[in-house]
Amino acid sequence: MTGAGIITIVGIFLLFLAWQQRNRIRWSGSRNSSIKILRPQHPHLERKLLKLLGGDRQTANRLIQQSRLKQPDKSANWHWEKAIYDLERDRWR
Repeated sequence: MTGAGIITIVGIFLLFLAWQQRNRIRWSGSRNSSIKILRPQHPHLERKLLKLLGGDRQTANRLIQQSRLKQPDKSANWHWEKAIYDLERDRWR
């Protein structure tokens, strides 16, 4: 095998690893997530979000996890309020 062939194989392997890592982060909510589900300090926030989602707890958890990935420094209540705000905003568009 030539030097160019080895470089090509190593490049493809590195691209595969980068792709795999990117998808592992994106799918972390659906498979043995290392991100702990945040519970709000005020239970009414959880009830309100679940009511907006028709009781779909999986979607609620996904929304909270996505928010945490974007804004990790915010409080649990902030993430729940943000998810509620976004859903209500989008429903009236």
